Amino acid sequence: MGSPASPPQRPDGNSIPPRTSISERLRAARIEAGKTARQLAAEVGCSPSLISQIERGKAAPSVSTLFAMATALSVSMDSLFPEADASRRAPAITEHEQFGGIVLRRADRPAIELEHDVRWERLTPRPERDVEFREVFYEAGGGSSGAERAIQHNGRDYAVVIDGELTAQIGFETFVLRAGDSLAFDATIPHRFWNEGKERVRAIFVLLDRKFP
Repeated sequence: MGSPASPPQRPDGNSIPPRTSISERLRAARIEAGKTARQLAAEVGCSPSLISQIERGKAAPSVSTLFAMATALSVSMDSLFPEADASRRAPAITEHEQFGGIVLRRADRPAIELEHDVRWERLTPRPERDVEFREVFYEAGGGSSGAERAIQHNGRDYAVVIDGELTAQIGFETFVLRAGDSLAFDATIPHRFWNEGKERVRAIFVLLDRKFP
């Protein structure tokens, strides 16, 4: 038997009850925080109807919207990932690996499909404090090129491109990162990423020290 899905964690140590989808987890976190959809929308900078659509699974959040919602609700981004379908779990994992939280098989990765053809896959067996480790995919033409506001949050971001060409805007500078290229920067600097090429981009991202007040 594997460990259950880790619920979103609040600064006071209480947990949001486990849910099977990001929409359910976001709704549970909002209710636990004692905020209405209208209040959350005002903090995030979007319409209450968008919050409602995201919570009902009728719309996928963009990267910037999801970051803003997680920040407003004081939950870690990684804790919002739905867990993998149990029917797809790889059978080769040992009992020690399961209980020790050491290995995460590819088939078991929790994943989030975001707006603008972006997919996140969490690379840790369970959410970890102050670190987020994920593989990110940008389909051709996907990402945040002028389609949404830049992301800005505390912590420090690291990334390495595995396949394709990823365009990164960090502050006022724009870079094209090719396979093997990497970057590291203060995540309080506004930033966004997108794929201007014809091939899918695959990259590894690590975010450290994303603490909440």
